[in-house]
Amino acid sequence: MVTENTDPARGAPNAPDDGLRAANVGLPAALGVTLSNMAPVNGVFLTAPAVVAAMGTRAPWAFVLATSGLLAAAFTVAAFARRIISPGSFVAYAYHAFQTLGCGVAVASAVFYASLISGPLTIGAVAVFAGNWIAASLGLGGVWWLVIALGVLALATAVVLRGIVTSSLVSLLLAGAQVVLLLGFAVLLLVASGGSADVPLRETGDLSGLAGLTFPLAVAGMIGWDNSATMSAELRRPRRTVPIAVIASVLIVGGLYSLCTWAGLAAYTDWMGAEAGAARFGDPENSAPFLELAQHYAPQAYAVLAVVGGVSSLACLIAALIGMSRVTYAAARAGMLPAALGRASKRTGVPVGATLLWSGLVLATVVLPPLLTGADPTTISAWEAGMGTVPLLLTVLVTLISLPLYTWRAAGERVRPLPHLVIPLVGVCVIGWGVYGNVRPDQPHPGSLYWIFTAATTVLAVLGAAWFTRRPRRDLSALGISRP
Repeated sequence: MVTENTDPARGAPNAPDDGLRAANVGLPAALGVTLSNMAPVNGVFLTAPAVVAAMGTRAPWAFVLATSGLLAAAFTVAAFARRIISPGSFVAYAYHAFQTLGCGVAVASAVFYASLISGPLTIGAVAVFAGNWIAASLGLGGVWWLVIALGVLALATAVVLRGIVTSSLVSLLLAGAQVVLLLGFAVLLLVASGGSADVPLRETGDLSGLAGLTFPLAVAGMIGWDNSATMSAELRRPRRTVPIAVIASVLIVGGLYSLCTWAGLAAYTDWMGAEAGAARFGDPENSAPFLELAQHYAPQAYAVLAVVGGVSSLACLIAALIGMSRVTYAAARAGMLPAALGRASKRTGVPVGATLLWSGLVLATVVLPPLLTGADPTTISAWEAGMGTVPLLLTVLVTLISLPLYTWRAAGERVRPLPHLVIPLVGVCVIGWGVYGNVRPDQPHPGSLYWIFTAATTVLAVLGAAWFTRRPRRDLSALGISRP
C-alpha cells in the first residue's frame, strides 16, 4: 500500500504518513534486489554439483529447461504487476483473482500464512550456510559458524533498516559483483579447458536424470526471482519496472547457472576426463568443487571465490528481508497480523516492525536447530532449505492459477490464449513438477519427510485463513487496486 498523495505508477512522492515511500527507487534497484535474493553464487556452488550428480555432462541442459519454464512464471507475475501495485505481491494477486469467486480473502490469507511459516526456514538456511562457509574458509571450528551466522544476519538487518535506497544500492553492488565474478570465472575455466569445452554436447550423461529430483532441484535453486514485485509500492514506474526485473532476473541467473555448470564440467573433463570429471564434480564428498577448480586452474582466485560465497549470502539476506518485510507490512495493513506491523518509519519509510519480526524468526531458525538436535550446520542448512522451499513454490503455483481466473472473471479483462492460458499452464507444469519432486515420500532421507512439513504448513495456513475470514475489521485496500 502507498499512503502518499500520488499515483504510484508515475507520480513523485509527497510527505509520507506511516506508509511506504512511493517512487523512491528505479529499475536498477529492483533488479539488484531480485538478483541478490536469488543468490547466484551460492546457487551455483550448491545446486550445480547436485544436478551434475544426476545428469553427468548433460547437466547444463537442466538449467536451460528450468530457465525456460520459470520464464512462464515470470511472465505471469509481470502480467499481474501491470495491473496491481501492492507490496503484498503473491498475496495481493491471489486476493484479486479469487475474489472474483468470492473467496479471495481466504486464499490470499492462506498464501500469506504459508509464507510466514516457511519463509524463515529458507532465509535461515542462507544464514546458516553463510556462517558455515565463512568459518570453514577461515579455518574456524566449534561454534564459530553460529557466531558468524548471527553476525551476518545482524548486518543484513541493519542495512535494511537504513531505508530502501541504501539497502537496494547495497544489493545492486553485491549482485553486480557476483555476476561479474561468475562470468569471469566461467570464461577462465572454458578457456583453460581448451578442446573439452564442448563436453555437454558429446560426452557421458543423458537427459534421463531429469526424471528424478534433478529438475525440481534446478527450479527450486532459482527461487527469489519475484522479489521486485514486493517493492512495487516504492518503485518508479512499477507497472513497467517489475515486469522487466522479474523476466530479466530469470534470464540472467538461469544463464549463469547454465554457463557455470558447463564451464565446471569442461574444466573437470580437461583435468580428469569426462566420466571421472563429472563424477568428481557431482561427488557429495566434494563439498566445494568450484573452489577445487580454482585451486587447480587459478590459485589466486581461490580467496576471491571464498569471500564472494559469504557476500552472496549477505546479499540474499538483505534482499529477502526487504521482500518479506514488505509482504508482511501489507498483510498487517489488511488485518492478518497486529496493526503495529503495518506501520513504516516516518524517517526512513521502512516497515521496522515487520523487518524485526522476520529477523527474529530467522534468528530462531539459526539458533534453535543446533540446540535442539545437535546437528551440524551443513545438515541444518539442507533441511531448512528443503522444508521451506516447497510451500513457497505452492504460492507461485497459486499465482499461476490466478491469472487465467482473473482475466476470465475480472471486469474489463479479456482472455488472450497465449499470455493468459498457455504461458500460465506451462508455469503450472514446471512449478508443479518442482513441488511434486520435492515432496515425494520415496526420495532419499531427509527428503522423504518434506511432505510432512508441507502438509503441516498447509493445514496451519488454512486454519489461519479460517480465523482471518471471520475477523470483522479488515482493510483489504492494503492489497492494492486492480486496474485492467
